Amino acid sequence: MDRHEPQQDSAAEPAVVLFVLSDREAGFDEFYKGEYSRIVRLTFGLCGRWSLAEELAQESMLAAHRNWERVRTLDRPDLWVRRVAVNRAISTRRRLVAELAAMSRVRVPSVPELPLPADEKIWKEIRRLPRKQAAAMVLWAVEGRAHAEIGAALGCSAETARTHIRRARETLQRTVTQEVGE
Repeated sequence: MDRHEPQQDSAAEPAVVLFVLSDREAGFDEFYKGEYSRIVRLTFGLCGRWSLAEELAQESMLAAHRNWERVRTLDRPDLWVRRVAVNRAISTRRRLVAELAAMSRVRVPSVPELPLPADEKIWKEIRRLPRKQAAAMVLWAVEGRAHAEIGAALGCSAETARTHIRRARETLQRTVTQEVGE
């Protein structure tokens, strides 16, 4: 029987649908359950970040799953997946070190924190606007861009940019007025 083909229990109403895992998948599931947390701890020890460790462990287990027909016949499939995890962690570390070195050579200047005009309540409301209205409003209010420039940045006409700004201002006027009245 194909593993994707549901089995129906004719005695139960409504029908209960069961999926049968093949022996191959059942073997991998057990392997995964037994090894995943250990692989995460291993990769965490190598990279020092839980989110990256989980990602590396998942990639390593995915490699094991893709090659499970061969991996399951090894004397120690757990050591195979550890080798994959270690190699991935080392490669990731090398890549990150190279990226940091490249960034330090470029020496991107830090952006000074500039206070935004108006108070935080208005900016909170701007972030709630539809995406293009919010972008048009920021380009207009903060950068002082012309409608044609805003349209070019948003991929629309100058008239559409003007409409986005008008609608954004109307919405902001309503929401800020309602907030003050409450």
